[in-house]
Amino acid sequence: MAALTTVAVMAGLSYATVSANADDTNGTTVQLGQTTSNSATTDSSQATSATTSSSTADSSSENRTQGSSSSTSNNIDSSSSSTTTSTDTVSATGWRNENGTWKYYENGSTKINQEDYVYLPSITGTSTNAYNWYLMGSDGSALSGVQQWAGTYYYFDPVTYLRVDNNYVKSQWGDWYLFGNDGKILTKVQQWAGTYYYFDPVTYLRVDNNYVQSQWGDWYMFGSDGRIVTGLKAWYGSYYYFDPVTYLKVTNKTFTADGLTMTADSEGRITINADLNSNSINKYILDNNLSPAQIVFDYVIPTDLTGSYSGTSDGKPNMVIVHETANPSSNIWSEINYMKNNYDSAFVHAFVNGDNIVVISSTDREAWGAAYPANGRAIQFEQVEVHSAYDFAKELLNAAYFTATEMKLYGMTPSLASSDGSGTLWSHADVSNYLGGTDHTDPISYWSSAARNYFGTTYTMSDFYQLVLEQFSKL
Repeated sequence: MAALTTVAVMAGLSYATVSANADDTNGTTVQLGQTTSNSATTDSSQATSATTSSSTADSSSENRTQGSSSSTSNNIDSSSSSTTTSTDTVSATGWRNENGTWKYYENGSTKINQEDYVYLPSITGTSTNAYNWYLMGSDGSALSGVQQWAGTYYYFDPVTYLRVDNNYVKSQWGDWYLFGNDGKILTKVQQWAGTYYYFDPVTYLRVDNNYVQSQWGDWYMFGSDGRIVTGLKAWYGSYYYFDPVTYLKVTNKTFTADGLTMTADSEGRITINADLNSNSINKYILDNNLSPAQIVFDYVIPTDLTGSYSGTSDGKPNMVIVHETANPSSNIWSEINYMKNNYDSAFVHAFVNGDNIVVISSTDREAWGAAYPANGRAIQFEQVEVHSAYDFAKELLNAAYFTATEMKLYGMTPSLASSDGSGTLWSHADVSNYLGGTDHTDPISYWSSAARNYFGTTYTMSDFYQLVLEQFSKL
């Protein structure tokens, strides 16, 4: 088990890291347990350690290997500096800025004739210290950006030329790297900015959307933003649950989390256990072994009308909105035909009734059904009013199946809408209450009246949520 080192937070950045030596500078440790996975990752040894000092006046180059860095994208590579020692005919001592490059002279000649990390008077206007340590090139110039030195990589500020510690910084070729409290580049699991990230031991780049093995042997999941994952996570066609305290995958356990009762098998694959017996309509669906309709795709909305989802970080939907047409005399085909001819004012992705699920617009793109900000986040579908108990039950089942299918497709987990904007399952009424931009209340009134008239009961989003969970668990 390893302790995780907390490093300073850089403003404006949301990346993280922990030291491979498991040293916790805050005195706080996270105990990490053992887990298994069928996945595999390549483990490479970390870069060779080197001793450098920013607080002592030791200018020797003991045990240091020469090297430098080049600007190869997505990779740290080495390139050599000029081997020519420049001279100046002017009898000068100190720093000189030559075409944007700082060089240090003594009596008119550059002091340094090989790459070295040396203790020199501070560059004018860059430090309150009289002296500082600088990595000097073989031409006598101060080096900045990512540089290879003493068997590893460091980053030197392009303004002050001083070594940067405990920071996540952009290299001269555009890639970002994390450097530790001794200035050395970091790899594998690292703590940074309040969470944990994983950096590839070969490329040194942050790893996103992968399940990887830490330097102490345990496996962890990292999401699309690189952050360590907790809770439910879709991965290779299945769902897994990662403990919010240990970050480890849960296996061989039935448990309740986030309002869901779940069972994890020996590989960690999750089955969500729904309760269909608490509502008589859901129980009717269960007892009569009703099956959902097949999803039919009939795109009548131009595919170039909208783009990807503007309200999410990855351009993918993160919620589903249930609508209802509020037109008791229409049918699904007349509703689709109307929307085909009037999409410039409003449209949804799909229509549902007791017999059909028809997708009329690509769910990869926004729809205009609930105003913004919801339009920028949501897959949206309309229920058409039906007129019998059987059709109402089948319509709810079809709606739940479509909802679950879309959630599975886009990596969502069913959860009810919340006032803070979270949750994946929304009614149009929820959008009005929590996100704004609209004042509609569907499908609440339709569900209430149909449930009362056909089953003598009620039907709410909580009841529909259980039906979505049941369908989701079957996918």
